[in-house]
Amino acid sequence: MKKLNWRRLVALLTAVVLAVSLAACGGGDGGTSDSGSGTGDNDLKIAVVFSSSGLGDKNMNDMTYEAMLQAEEELGISFDYTVPPTDNDIEMAARMYVEDGSYDCIFFIAAATGEACKNLAAEFPDQKMMWLDGDVDLPNVCSISTFWPEQTFLCGVIAGLGTLSDMEKANDDNVVGCILAQEQPFLVSGTIGFEAGARYVNPDVEVLHATIGSFTDPTTGKEIAVSMYEKGADFIQHIAGGSGLGVFNAAVEMDRYAFGVGSNQNDIEPDYIVATSLKDVKTIVYNQVKALLDGTWEPGLMTIGMKNGGTGYTTEGSNVKIPDEIIEAVEEIKQKVIDGELVLPSTREELEEFLANNKYEK
Repeated sequence: MKKLNWRRLVALLTAVVLAVSLAACGGGDGGTSDSGSGTGDNDLKIAVVFSSSGLGDKNMNDMTYEAMLQAEEELGISFDYTVPPTDNDIEMAARMYVEDGSYDCIFFIAAATGEACKNLAAEFPDQKMMWLDGDVDLPNVCSISTFWPEQTFLCGVIAGLGTLSDMEKANDDNVVGCILAQEQPFLVSGTIGFEAGARYVNPDVEVLHATIGSFTDPTTGKEIAVSMYEKGADFIQHIAGGSGLGVFNAAVEMDRYAFGVGSNQNDIEPDYIVATSLKDVKTIVYNQVKALLDGTWEPGLMTIGMKNGGTGYTTEGSNVKIPDEIIEAVEEIKQKVIDGELVLPSTREELEEFLANNKYEK
């Protein structure tokens, strides 16, 4: 497994070296090349293009990396990866893998990599690609999107009931919040899902919304969260990647609650993070590798949600005591979603229609 070396890349581009696509992936300078524990005993070779939030995001990038290490060890595949310094560099990094010609599939991770995936898939129709998390219909791309409202809805339910409860850090203001990294359509639908959950069980709750503008700005994330807590919010859901770590810092400082997103983030601040709006990226990515190996991989559109176990919530690792009656309510509501009794909204217009047509009964 090799990480693309950006310092070397820039030097090679400046020198106009014709073999840049191979040399830039070579690693080995300044300790930037990482060796995995896999056997590499089959011919499958994958390149992974992360978003600029990079490894250590405790979210999609980290879960993907863990999946690839597992596949390397258990399945004997080999993989290279790159973390572009900015989102503007994503397509250039991915292009080098495509033009190299030796990769069976290129994995694009997170919404920010989508434009590069679309452009390169159209330009190189014989190169297999996988994009998580997005929705693009091209004949050489397996496009895996999360139905985001189903990922955040149940934590919205916890917030809506929790703010009315006698939980230790709850208050009487009946206000909760949701903080977004960027105004990307899929992520915005996640805020709709959270609000739908909160207002479904608590019609009078006020749901505050704010956007940071970046996935890598925990300082601003903290400032916005503190402002929300000061306005009365006692539960805040972040959908903000690395910026969400600032939300957790604010929860500690203000002695209020927060929700994680993506991989289980409860153990980051277990006394303040109530639950995580979960997406099982590790299993999704690992299964993509297995499909490539056994010949069942197919391009097309795939959506993950509660019914196929791809999304939900987890309280594992949290020290926050949620009243039993709230957990019971959440589980009952979850089953209604799985059974199709509750069809969740993904737009503001659908949200109001959903709330008008679905009344929660305790």
